[in-house]
Amino acid sequence: MIKRLTWPLMVILCAALVLTACGQSGNKGTNGGTSGGESKDADAPKPVTLSILSWNNEQEMKPVLDGFKAKYPHISFDFSFAPPVTDYIAKLQTMLLSDTAPDIFIIAAENRNEIIDGGFAMDLTDQPFMSVMLDSNKPMLSKNGRTYGFTQTGWAGGLFYNKQLFEQAGIEKLPETWDEFVEICLKLKEAGIRPLYDRMHDITIIHSAMFGANVLTKDPDFDEKLFNGETTFAEGWTEVLKMWKEDLIDNEILTPDMIGLTSEQVMNEFALGNVAMVPGGPWNISTIEATNPDIEFEIMPIPGKEPGNKYYNGAPGVGFAINSKTKHKEEALLFLEYLSTEEGLRQFEEGTGGIITAHGYTTNVHPAYLPAYNDGLMAGRIYLPMVSWARHQEALRNQFLIAIQDMAMNKITPEEAVELLDKKLQEMENK
Repeated sequence: MIKRLTWPLMVILCAALVLTACGQSGNKGTNGGTSGGESKDADAPKPVTLSILSWNNEQEMKPVLDGFKAKYPHISFDFSFAPPVTDYIAKLQTMLLSDTAPDIFIIAAENRNEIIDGGFAMDLTDQPFMSVMLDSNKPMLSKNGRTYGFTQTGWAGGLFYNKQLFEQAGIEKLPETWDEFVEICLKLKEAGIRPLYDRMHDITIIHSAMFGANVLTKDPDFDEKLFNGETTFAEGWTEVLKMWKEDLIDNEILTPDMIGLTSEQVMNEFALGNVAMVPGGPWNISTIEATNPDIEFEIMPIPGKEPGNKYYNGAPGVGFAINSKTKHKEEALLFLEYLSTEEGLRQFEEGTGGIITAHGYTTNVHPAYLPAYNDGLMAGRIYLPMVSWARHQEALRNQFLIAIQDMAMNKITPEEAVELLDKKLQEMENK
């Protein structure tokens, strides 16, 4: 009899226990306990606002900002913009010195020394997302082996050449050496075709790439030695400027009247088929095609004296840096990490039109620009003095400009030009 009553009794007791437990659970939820929904609310990240000073405007940055906010809805942006280069550098410098700088800002060749030396940027060297960045992009944003900015872009400039004009002059292959390049120029000239335009308005694409092809291929650390006092402009630039003067100026491939040309005039002449080669970069392609949709053209590097030593003018894109005094370090690092992802790279490319140079990402490149992308940017065979001249960039740049224009007008020799550069460097160092 007892055995028959035990099972029903156990069922009743279990039911009572379940009802009691449910009641207690309900009481916790009602009385401020930790119900499932409230646990999520308690664990949810606190809202954070990241401030950014960008030199891409808000419309250009919108895809990547929206993508980041979708992934991290608790983070919003206080976005501000200043146009590059002079306005941006001036605005950021004022903010840094007044301790009002944003959480994230831009490092460029023009301000990297002040930012790094002033301790304004966080050291990003050991962050995992930095592995996405090309090693060749790091020196511009580094000092003493430490890197202070993340860039996922770059640019390269070379010589656009008109394939139809080359064919018309009987040129069947691109030059492998400097001497072959000069021969091509002379061959175009003999065929009644203007071979080359260069405005000579700056340290041009031609000068920069010539230096890379003839000096950096043998001594990649030349500029570092220059500013450490271990070498001189004369030792690195004399031969380069002699080649430029004797082969291009003296042969009247380049002429002094080009100094007054505007970039618009040069590109227009190229698009119309009035000149076979012009220095340029990806920013010129749409203009060329809009002027002449039927033109067949491509970009090529400047070859060195020795076969295989080809170079482009160019530099890494500006870097995103994190303010060393930010109160939102974790969130700022999340943003840079997002920029390094496939999604972030795609959205940055979509919004800004920048050329992505990141490991593991295939960017959208115009067919005419592929040689510069593959053999220049991704191979690290690009050079821009304003990136590598560690100090006194503007003073040296202005001196170089005066020197090449004076050489073009036969006022000074290459030897005198480099002597003036060395004198200017010493003058600036002694100030």
